[in-house]
Amino acid sequence: MKKLLIVQFDLHHRLYNNVLDGFSDEETNRRLHGNKHINHVKYLAGHLLNSQYGLAALAGLQPDIKWNDLFAVMGQSKARDDIDYPDIEEIKAEWNALYQPVRSNLAKLTGDDLTRTPPDPFNQVADSNGELWAFINHHTAYHIGQIGILRRGFGKAPMSFS
Repeated sequence: MKKLLIVQFDLHHRLYNNVLDGFSDEETNRRLHGNKHINHVKYLAGHLLNSQYGLAALAGLQPDIKWNDLFAVMGQSKARDDIDYPDIEEIKAEWNALYQPVRSNLAKLTGDDLTRTPPDPFNQVADSNGELWAFINHHTAYHIGQIGILRRGFGKAPMSFS
């Protein structure tokens, strides 16, 4: 199970960078067609970063969580307009800086680690750390897909898978 979760984790790392490729910081702050019911790209990118902090914690790391008030998971944040968000390049840099240490520690998790009950509030979505990891992987794929749709709505080429 762990090997497949790591394969997904690696794939999501590549796709996160690919789906954000070519967006300017200004574009990532705009909602498609000004529709307030559609998250802007920057919120989605930051929200995905925030979920990576959850994986980092699951992997035994204690990352310095940046911008939690803006991007918190579990319904604790929402996209806002006309506020001072961090630059999209800062968000991507933080995502990329987390990748190797999180991956390394995830690879070290044991079967016992993966069967343990996740801490609150994550035990609301998963009964074990392995299930939580699978949930976060699905969550990541879901939001990368949303950004992929927004790419097209902003007139950009489809996301590259390579």
